[in-house]
Amino acid sequence: MLPLHDAHVRLALLNHIAVRLGGQDAQELRAAGIENELLEHLQRLSAADLHRLAAMREPMFAVSVDADRLKAGLRALAVTNEAKAQETYFIRHGASWTMMKKLFKVRHKLTLQRRRELGVHRLAGRLTLPEPATRERIWRIWAAITDTSPRARYYQLHQAFPDLSLEVLEIVVAEFEKDRYVAPANPVPRSPAWQRENEQHAKWHPQPSPI
Repeated sequence: MLPLHDAHVRLALLNHIAVRLGGQDAQELRAAGIENELLEHLQRLSAADLHRLAAMREPMFAVSVDADRLKAGLRALAVTNEAKAQETYFIRHGASWTMMKKLFKVRHKLTLQRRRELGVHRLAGRLTLPEPATRERIWRIWAAITDTSPRARYYQLHQAFPDLSLEVLEIVVAEFEKDRYVAPANPVPRSPAWQRENEQHAKWHPQPSPI
């Protein structure tokens, strides 16, 4: 048991007991070890008397800790804080509102509000995508990430391309996911879009025949 010496904490507990008495919770208070005579006496005390009682030196309250429930609460808190940190990271690094809705279940208006709070500004108009070679590298790294969590995959992908916004990476990934293609001579997945943009470099130009 952990004794409570702080007068403010004691007063809060005494006020809590008084409220519970007013709410007809005397049975639960008796189950906690408070006798009927004490409950009746506490119920008759004025606010000033409760303050004086709480300020007395003799410890009258102690708490016990449920270690298992405390551990469970700490784990839940860690998960909540991690999710909040991930949400902030994605917004800071240019995630689209559709990505925030898909990965975090965050509504459009809330995404806009969080952007304003974090001072994040999205440029108007169509985004400029990187050149084909960079897009190919993005797809290679995306395909190599083994984590099954979409949040974790996009986070790792952005770590590899920190100069690009998450919205740009989302567009490039969506392009390759939509048009995946495996060339027979190359086991690395390539998209038709990449093939079209690079086919001019892959064409064979025959040498002129000697006369």
